[in-house]
Amino acid sequence: MRTNAIYFWVKTFLILVMAVIISRVFFLTVVMGEHFGDLARGNMIRIQKLDPIRGVISDRNGKPMAMNIDYQGRTIRHYPGGETIAAIVGYLGKPNNIDLTNCAECNPEMTVGKAGIEKSYQNNLMGQPGEVIVQETADGKNKTEVIRTESVPGKNIQTNIDLELQKIAFLAIRNKFKEIGKSGVVVIARINGEVLALASVPSFDPNLFIANGKRSDFGGDFKDVDGLISDQTAKPLFNRAISGNFAPGSVYKLVPAMGVLEEGKITRSSEIIDTGEIKIGEYRFGNWYLDKYGQTEGSINVVKAISRSNDIFFYKMGEALGADSLISWTMRFGLGQKTGIDLPGESEGFVPTPYWREKTLGERWFLGNTYHMAIGQGDLMTTPLQINRMTAEAVSGLSCNPMLVGTIDCSDQKFNPKNIAIILEGMKGACSPGGTAFPLFEFAGKIYCKTGTAQKGTKDTLSNAWTSVVVPKGSDVRNWIVMTILIEEGGEGSAVAAPVAKEIVPYILDKM
Repeated sequence: MRTNAIYFWVKTFLILVMAVIISRVFFLTVVMGEHFGDLARGNMIRIQKLDPIRGVISDRNGKPMAMNIDYQGRTIRHYPGGETIAAIVGYLGKPNNIDLTNCAECNPEMTVGKAGIEKSYQNNLMGQPGEVIVQETADGKNKTEVIRTESVPGKNIQTNIDLELQKIAFLAIRNKFKEIGKSGVVVIARINGEVLALASVPSFDPNLFIANGKRSDFGGDFKDVDGLISDQTAKPLFNRAISGNFAPGSVYKLVPAMGVLEEGKITRSSEIIDTGEIKIGEYRFGNWYLDKYGQTEGSINVVKAISRSNDIFFYKMGEALGADSLISWTMRFGLGQKTGIDLPGESEGFVPTPYWREKTLGERWFLGNTYHMAIGQGDLMTTPLQINRMTAEAVSGLSCNPMLVGTIDCSDQKFNPKNIAIILEGMKGACSPGGTAFPLFEFAGKIYCKTGTAQKGTKDTLSNAWTSVVVPKGSDVRNWIVMTILIEEGGEGSAVAAPVAKEIVPYILDKM
């Protein structure tokens, strides 16, 4: 009996051991087989991403503005123009909403366009990534390429920019900005919409955003990204050319001038007497010539009013149009709405209305508000790019969206050619002896211009200085070139902005 018992327990023990072994084998091969198969394949197969080469950005003559270079054994993005072209090309940075730490197949150095053309044309520039599937031994010593899918390079983009003109314009505005003013802008475009130069200062070197990148010869004042981003006074990342809202001052006067001519409120021969000032109750509306020199200008017509930027004349023109019509003409010239330029972050500007004033400020619109608006003051706010297009429309009758790449069909404002000629006559006078733009008198008869000085509302703050210049290149008005300059809190447009134009005009006349 004792032997039978021992046999029974031994047999039972062996059965249990076999059951455990069999169940373990079953678990490992059947239940966990797929998991371990995946692990085995993972040890044998590797997927390597092939980053595409980003497309090159060049100017109209093929000169590179954003390129790829070999630097310290790496291929990196490089901007040879540095701060001179930052407002146009933008910069690269990490993509939003992608956690690279949890993305096994993502390149930790992945970058995308964060501003400028780099952002606007990201999908064109980035190309398509490729990959290589590699089989390797467990120790990683032997590798065999199984499948290769080559990356597709990004598309190259040729802009309308003239890089030499861009550098001349940037250096001219930067030097004036450092001399006086809080910021500066130059926008130069053909009437057909081709943007030839666009500069905003303070600026920055886009190469700062490239990890261990190569600085440009035009590196600017900022030495690192932290200093660049943290400077909330200079705000170098803010593109004032398209996003800054500024009172336009007298450069806007082309709008009411065209309005009264088109509506038949006046003709070229219509005249008014410059009284030096107009008073409405306790409010006084003066002309700059009386306020600065204590003199009036006698009898003036629209041509002289433009060339001398006479405020009294334009107060009366605003009154003749009335608030609603003046506002309508303002919007017809594209103010208060985006131009449609192919850059991110464009502002709409602001055109005040009686409804807005009463609803927002609780005040009724009165004649004085019309006076202020008629000379580009009050609550009217515009971008330098809008003023550039507005000027182009006034001298051509064509409304063309400004574009850095390509062009878009223009629409015809259907202005009377005689009225356009009157506007041009007044602008030619502004650049000639007796006009307001005295720094540009040496180009008399070759260019048209309009100066502007926009007060900022406090006695301790200097005015915004404006100048718009039109250079007639050839018989086709679409090829004429319009330049707009702004110096924020710089002072008078004639004394501060016009000298910047003086440095740029020779290149446009002789080289373009």
